[in-house]
Amino acid sequence: MTVLASKPSAKPKVKSNLPCLLCLHGGGTSAHIFAIQLGRLQRALAKHFRFAFVDGPFICPPGPGVLPFFEGMGPYRRWINKDGCDEDKVRPLLKKRMAEDGGNFVGVLGFSQGARLALGLLHEKQEKRAEAFDEFGFGVFICGTYPPLGLSSALFPVTPTAQFETQYWDKKHESILSIPTVHVMGDRDPFLHKSRLLSQCSDPTSMTIMEFAMGHSLPVAPADTQRVANKVIALHQNYQHEINTRKTEQLEKGMENLAITALPLQT
Repeated sequence: MTVLASKPSAKPKVKSNLPCLLCLHGGGTSAHIFAIQLGRLQRALAKHFRFAFVDGPFICPPGPGVLPFFEGMGPYRRWINKDGCDEDKVRPLLKKRMAEDGGNFVGVLGFSQGARLALGLLHEKQEKRAEAFDEFGFGVFICGTYPPLGLSSALFPVTPTAQFETQYWDKKHESILSIPTVHVMGDRDPFLHKSRLLSQCSDPTSMTIMEFAMGHSLPVAPADTQRVANKVIALHQNYQHEINTRKTEQLEKGMENLAITALPLQT
């Protein structure tokens, strides 16, 4: 992973009721490292969102490009072990972090391996699984790799990519992800082909692809960072509009039912 030589930004002074994004780091890094890497985008979105970072449960060697910039900032972590994503370890970590942050989560943002997990979390919501994180209304995937990573092996079994293609995605998966997403990619990323494969897991009508002149990293140019920020803001605005519309419809239906019950009995 190419590391951006940017310093951690000071924690923005924002209102505690701002909506929050759950941020999932890449393999071989950590929540603290990802907060540094995401510094530019955090500053661009500081008036609109809070950011909650969480460490993956499995300790591992540093990821590609992490050294030497993040030397001595271990332990380095990842979301999966050789047996896949351990639901009993990962789900409690996410729930605990979200509870600590005070709620009002609206979306999930993942980088590299974290993007794989982010897509899996959105899929749980779409499949209406009882344990799903229903708070998330959109996803932001940056330099995502492939295949998707689910907390439940029944949703996304852990297999090599080729087996995943033939045994699961093409045969068992009938509906791709329709929850709105943005896939940010680097045209010099050695994993670009995996980012493109991950994007194919999203419905083209609800997905945006943004490709920049960069490697396996976050956008560096201010204009590129702002473009991503604007898209994240638009995703949230659309999600909030959807929530408000749903509430209005429920209210109108409730008033209609109340009016019906209030009608005088016919004699």
